Amino acid sequence: MKFFFRLAAASILAGLSFTQANAALVSFTGNGQFSHLSGCSGCGIYSGGNALDMSGFNNSKLVITDITDSVATNANDVVIGKITWTNNASLFTDQNFNVRYTFTLSFTSPSVAIDSQQFTLNIKQPTNPAPDSVFNISNATLAGLGPFTLAGVTVSDIRFSLGGLGSYDGSTWKNPEHGVSTLYITADFTSAVPEPSTWAMMLIGFAGLGFVASRRKQAALAA
Repeated sequence: MKFFFRLAAASILAGLSFTQANAALVSFTGNGQFSHLSGCSGCGIYSGGNALDMSGFNNSKLVITDITDSVATNANDVVIGKITWTNNASLFTDQNFNVRYTFTLSFTSPSVAIDSQQFTLNIKQPTNPAPDSVFNISNATLAGLGPFTLAGVTVSDIRFSLGGLGSYDGSTWKNPEHGVSTLYITADFTSAVPEPSTWAMMLIGFAGLGFVASRRKQAALAA
């Protein structure tokens, strides 16, 4: 019986050591950029493509925040990209214009990978109090980014999620006048290596089976 306990203890330590040695730290950069602006009176792109002036006179804007980070697995809904929309009152005339938004996701560890997706956004800003809208910013399009497999780590479920005011239905982002709304890009990071608690429970189970086998053997010898 002592043998089985020793074996279980050694196996648990080996499993924990294996897990710690193979625990992955994922390093990534989520980089967004605006380009190809058309049909907007007074609009402009600045800050190296990270900001879009949506009117030219009332300081309504879309601002991209590039994110460089490292995250340990397993983690869900990790923010890998961000767009903040400050929507001030539209004046004088309606706006209806297009701009390209490109999101690029790149990894440096545990292995190197890169991919990008482009969205042709149609932005409508009515002068009445109705919410302004950004069309064609679709989860269906973003689903084409990944999933990635990085040396035992899977990056999946890449999607947009809303923060702040407004609404997002999977393809259209709306923000009321005078509202500040944020659209995040999130992802799940999953390791193929079992967690320490999983190793422990599994190996204790093996030890229990060994203990039962040992008792049965002792009972058979005593009969």
